Amino acid sequence: MDYYFGFARELLEKGLACEADPYGSHNLYDMIVQFSDDVDFYSSQAGQVGGKVLDLACGSGRILKHLVEEGIDVVGLDLSGEMLQLARKKLGDCADQVELVQGDMRSFSLPYRFNLIMIPYCSLIYMKSDEERLAVFERCYAHLNPGGRLIFDFLAGEVLEGESWPTLALQGIHPFTNEILLSVVQIKGLASDLRLLNQIDYRLGLNSEGTSQVTVQHSVEAVVRPHRIQRLLEQTGFVVKGIYTNHTLKKYDNGEECLIIAERPH
Repeated sequence: MDYYFGFARELLEKGLACEADPYGSHNLYDMIVQFSDDVDFYSSQAGQVGGKVLDLACGSGRILKHLVEEGIDVVGLDLSGEMLQLARKKLGDCADQVELVQGDMRSFSLPYRFNLIMIPYCSLIYMKSDEERLAVFERCYAHLNPGGRLIFDFLAGEVLEGESWPTLALQGIHPFTNEILLSVVQIKGLASDLRLLNQIDYRLGLNSEGTSQVTVQHSVEAVVRPHRIQRLLEQTGFVVKGIYTNHTLKKYDNGEECLIIAERPH
């Protein structure tokens, strides 16, 4: 598969940009992702179940920090070592209270079980087949105590095939380097349930030795219908307790976002 298209591809072909890891050491994730509407929901769920909590695909600790501050015993797991480093910095003095593990959600193995496993911010989009999703659910089931919950959201709509218009994801000034930052995203629908995302990041230096850098990155993301997710969960042994639009727990209405609460039976 050619992972770049449109202007991102042109920049690479002309040597005007270099490829970057979307979750590498120079990522702009924390500046682009300002979403926090689900934090109270996950904190409340963790408080209700009590005991140990696993934050799968914890990233830079967007939710993790809030759980720790509320005294919740939480473990964070992420595939990216760079994102875990950001999480440690974000946790600050609380970092010693959290175990951060680098691992794959399809194959992780930890020496204890949890009362709650959460996969927030639609991180399941990186599982591109039912086989991969099933592997995730099997690992979660194996790591939950009887009666423990698995809560996750995902993209449930239908992808329009072809190239969308580019959209501005970020414009601002870096708080530490004073660089001007621009991030532009474009999506190409590959199939009704699969899309290719290209992101172009412009970092324009302003200091006396300032240099400008243009990087491109890609990700392949999947959407899936809730009934398929429910079937995979039940195949694993879970009981689906609710299917909702999002963290507000409004009943799912066939929209582009979905949240599921499942339980490992006693």
